Amino acid sequence: MRIPFPILGLADGGPSSDQKIQTSFLLRNARPFDVTEEKIRGGQRPGTTKAYSTQVGFASPTAHPVLAMCSVVTTYIVPV
Repeated sequence: MRIPFPILGLADGGPSSDQKIQTSFLLRNARPFDVTEEKIRGGQRPGTTKAYSTQVGFASPTAHPVLAMCSVVTTYIVPV
């Protein structure tokens, strides 16, 4: 059984029976084109840099443990 890499990207807008070949209904951290060698082949997206150099919750005498984490999503509305 051959399972081709989904080089045509994400196809999550319809039923799986109508899914085009070389697409996937779930993609995470993948890209079809290798920019360094200019080839079409599967690969991971490059990592990002750290936003902060301080490590949170690290076990040291002066550090404090992480008590809670949350996610915040905002929408900017242009004032009229």
